[in-house]
Amino acid sequence: MTGFKKSYADAVRMKRESAGITDSISSDGLGRFPDLNVGEAIQRLPGVQINREAASRDATINLRGLPGTYARTTINGQGFAEPILDSSTPLGAFNSDIFSAISIIKSPSAADQAGGLSGIIDLQIAPALGRKDGGTMKLAYEHNELGDLGSPAATIGYNKHLTDDLAVFGVLAYKKEKFRRDSINFVQYTQLNDLTVSNPDLAAYYAATPAGGSACPSGQVCRPWGTGAKSTKGVLFPSDNRQIVKYNEGDLWTGAAGLEYRVNEDLKVGLSGFYTRRNLDKNYTDLLEVDMRPTTAVIKPTGVVFSLADGFNYINAFDYSNAQVNRSFRSEPLIEKTWNVTGNVEYRNDDWRVTGVLAASEASNNALQTQIDVRTLAKAGGNGISGSFFSGGEDIGKYLMSLNPAGAPVVSVGPYVWQGAGNTPTLQNAAGDQVIVAGSLGYLTNKLSSAQGDIERFFENRVLSSLVAGARFERAEFTSRGYRTSAKGVQGQNVDSSFLKLSPYASDFFGGSGGAYAANWYTVDYARAVSRLQPVTTAPGDLVTPTGWINDPTNGSYSAYNFSVTNDNTSAYVMGKIDTQVLGVRVRGNTGARFESTDQTINALNRNFDAAGNVVYVPTTYHQKYEHILPSLLLAADLTDTLVLRGASYKTFVRPQPRNLAPTTSLTKTGNGFQLAYGGYDLQPYTAWSHDISLEWYNRPNSLVSVDVYQKTIRNLVIAENRLSRLCPADATAYGLGHLSLNGTTCQSDILVNGSPAVVQISGNYNQQNPIKVSGVEISVQQNFDFLPGFWKNFGGVFNYSYAKISGTYADGTKAILPGVSKNAFNIIGFYEGGKFGARLVYNYRDEYILAGGNTFTGGASRVKARGQLDGSMSYTINDRFSVSFDAYNLTDELRTQYQNVELMPRANDYDGRTYTLTLRGSF
Repeated sequence: MTGFKKSYADAVRMKRESAGITDSISSDGLGRFPDLNVGEAIQRLPGVQINREAASRDATINLRGLPGTYARTTINGQGFAEPILDSSTPLGAFNSDIFSAISIIKSPSAADQAGGLSGIIDLQIAPALGRKDGGTMKLAYEHNELGDLGSPAATIGYNKHLTDDLAVFGVLAYKKEKFRRDSINFVQYTQLNDLTVSNPDLAAYYAATPAGGSACPSGQVCRPWGTGAKSTKGVLFPSDNRQIVKYNEGDLWTGAAGLEYRVNEDLKVGLSGFYTRRNLDKNYTDLLEVDMRPTTAVIKPTGVVFSLADGFNYINAFDYSNAQVNRSFRSEPLIEKTWNVTGNVEYRNDDWRVTGVLAASEASNNALQTQIDVRTLAKAGGNGISGSFFSGGEDIGKYLMSLNPAGAPVVSVGPYVWQGAGNTPTLQNAAGDQVIVAGSLGYLTNKLSSAQGDIERFFENRVLSSLVAGARFERAEFTSRGYRTSAKGVQGQNVDSSFLKLSPYASDFFGGSGGAYAANWYTVDYARAVSRLQPVTTAPGDLVTPTGWINDPTNGSYSAYNFSVTNDNTSAYVMGKIDTQVLGVRVRGNTGARFESTDQTINALNRNFDAAGNVVYVPTTYHQKYEHILPSLLLAADLTDTLVLRGASYKTFVRPQPRNLAPTTSLTKTGNGFQLAYGGYDLQPYTAWSHDISLEWYNRPNSLVSVDVYQKTIRNLVIAENRLSRLCPADATAYGLGHLSLNGTTCQSDILVNGSPAVVQISGNYNQQNPIKVSGVEISVQQNFDFLPGFWKNFGGVFNYSYAKISGTYADGTKAILPGVSKNAFNIIGFYEGGKFGARLVYNYRDEYILAGGNTFTGGASRVKARGQLDGSMSYTINDRFSVSFDAYNLTDELRTQYQNVELMPRANDYDGRTYTLTLRGSF
C-alpha cells in the first residue's frame, strides 16, 4: 500500500496503538506530505488551526482551542531549541521532507516532555535500522500566481545497512522560497474634523459647540456647525489607509542524518541529528499610506452616513485633499535556524529496559527591519494632494483609492535635518516634509542541552505490565538582543527625488481583484536611499547597529529586548503501565506523576533616569524557583474488537514566552509626568487540569469513527495589570516616582512637573488566579471504500470537525478571550488510490475568530472572517522507481478578511493567490 491510502492507514494504526488521545499524519509512502509546509499538513488534523495572519509562511498553529504558544514541539519525543522569537514555533522553518510522521499528543503522560499545556507536536524522524536500504530523490517546482513567482526545490536521501546490525541514513532538502502577500489595510477610524464640508446630514450627528468656550459634554462630539438632531457621537471615517506588498525570497535548507548500531540482541546505540536554516534575505514590505488624520486635511463625504450596533456613525466613501502621503519601504531580512544532535542508548531484555539520551541543540531567529519613508505632509496652505476613496464595505473588489497628481511625486528640496532626541526617526526640511529612518532589530539565540535516563521493569500476568521511572536535566538559555534604528547621523543633505521610483507591484497589485487601487504607487528606492544616507556620522557614545544606523538608546524597546533567561529544569517521573482484564474487557494505559523544578535566572537592563534626567540602563538580575507536580491517568478499554473507549485526566503547564512578556522594567518621561512599564521577571507558568474522553469505532480495516470530548481548566493565565495596588502604589520611590495617590481616576505623584503633580501611568502583566475553561469536541470519520466493487473500492474519505469554547472571566470581571482561535473548524477530504494514479481533494474551513487590538491597528479587538480553502493533489506512478505529482493550493482563491465589529467596517484584506507544485520523485 502506498500513496494517500497508506498515509491515512498509518494514521489509524498509530491512533489505535497509542495509550492516550493522539492524532497523526505520516508520509504517503512516496516520501512526501502533499502540503506547502509542516503547518499546512497538520491543520488537516482535528483540533489544529493554522494562523494565516502569520507573516512569511511561518505556519504557526493553534491546538485544541489554545494559541500555539501553549503547545510544545519535540523531535522524536525530545525537547530541542526552537527558533522562537515572538510567537510559537515557526513550522515553516522546517522542510517536511525529513520527517516520516508527525503526531499530536493531546493527552501527555508522565513520561512525556513537560511544557505543553495544549499538547505536544512531535516531529518524527525514523531511525536508521528501521529504514529500507536505498536512495530517494525529489525535484520540484512551485509556482505562485501572485507575481508569477517560481520556486525550485530538491531533496536527496540515502539509507544503508552496512551490516545487519549497523545502518546509516542521510537526507538533505533544499527549497528556493519566493512568494508574496498583498494587503489593503484600514488602520484607523477617526472623527471627521472641522474642515469637513458642513451640511445638514453631517451636522445632525454632532452636538453644537457649547457657548462661552465651555468643554464639550462627556460622551459627545461637538462642532461649530453641529445640531445633534440624530446623534451627538459624530461621524467616524477610515482615516489611515494602506496598500501593502509583503515580498519574501530566500533559501530553506533542512537535513537529517543518523546511524544506529545493534551491539547485541539486547543493546542498541544511536546517534542522530538535524539542521535547518531558513534565510529570507530578500524579505521586504512595500507600503503606500494615505493618512487623512491631520487636522488640515479636508474630507468631503460622497456616501451616506450609516450607524452600526456599536452605537457609532460612519462614512466609508469621500473625496479628500491635503492628506499626508507616506511612501515607505521596509527591509526585513529573516533568518530562522536550528540544529540538534542526539545520542541514545537502549538496553532491553524480557525483564528490563534501560535508556539514556544526551542531546545538544541551538537555535536562532533574527528578525531585522529598516524602514525608510519619504513623507509629504499636510500643510496649512494645502499640499496639492487630492483624490477619492471608498473602502468597498463588505466587498474589497469595490475598493477605490485615487491619488492626485498622477505623475511621479517630487521630493521637496532639502537639506533634511535630524530632529533630535525627542523625535529620533525623523529628518525634516524647511517645507515641513519628512524622511523617516526607523526600525527594530531582534536577535534571538536559544540553547538547550539535556540528559535523560529511564528504567523500566516488565511484569507478566500482573495488572501492571511494567513500572517505569526516569529523570531529566535540561538547561535552556534564551538570549535576546535588540536595537532601535534612529535617523541620527545620517546624510540628510543627500535626500532628493532619486529616492523614489514606481513600485514594481503597481501593475498587478492584489491579483487585479483589489478594485480601483492607487496604481500611481511610488515607493522608496531602498538601495539608492541607503547608499545616500550612509555612512552615518557618529558622536562620542553612539552605538552603530549591525545594519549601519545609530542606535536609539532612549527607545523603550532597546531595553525591553536586551536580556537573557536561563532555566535549569530538573524533572523526575514514575509511571505504571496497565494491561489487564476487567469483566472480560482489556484495559490498558498508564498512570503516574511527573515532578518538574525550574530554577530561573534573568539578566536584564532596566530603563531609568539619572539625577540629570538622562536615560540610564541598570543591569539587574532576577531569580525565582518554581515547582510543579503533574499527575496523569490515561486508560483505554477495548470494549470489542472494533470499539475503544479512552479516558484521560492530567495536569500540564507552559512557561510564558520571554519576548512576549519582556522581563525588563522601563520608565519613560511624558509631557506631564511618567510612564512605568513593569517587567515580567516574576511571571510563572500557566497550569491546566485536563479531562478527556474518547470513543473510537474501527468499523473496518484502516477506517475509523471517533468522538473526543475534553475540558481544560487553566489557572495562572497572564493578563494586563489591573490591581490598584500596582497601578498606583502609595510608595513608588523604588522607581524614582516618589509617593503616589489617586485624584479621581488619575494617579499622581508628589513630584512636580511644570509646577503640577506628575501624572503617572503604569502598565504591566501578572498571573491572575481566576480559572479559565476551554471545552471542546472533536469528531473524526475516516473510511476506506474497499468493500465496494470494482472502481469504487479505490476511494476513501475523511471528515473531521473541531469545536472549542472558552468560558470564564478574568480577575477584573471581563470575559475571557483567547485571541486567534476559531470556535468551529472542519476538514473534508476525499481521495482515490488505484493502480498508478492517486488523487486527493481537501476543503479546510474555520469560522471567524477574534484578534487582540494593538500592533498596526488602532482600536479594540477585531474579527477575522470565516474562511474555507480547497486544495488538491494528484500523483502518477511511472514505474517502480519514478512518480510524478501535481499539487494545487487555494483553488478557490480565498482572501483573509479582518473587520471591526461587522464586515461593513473592514480593517484588513490579505491576498496570497493560488499556488501550484509539480514534483518528480525517484528511488535508487
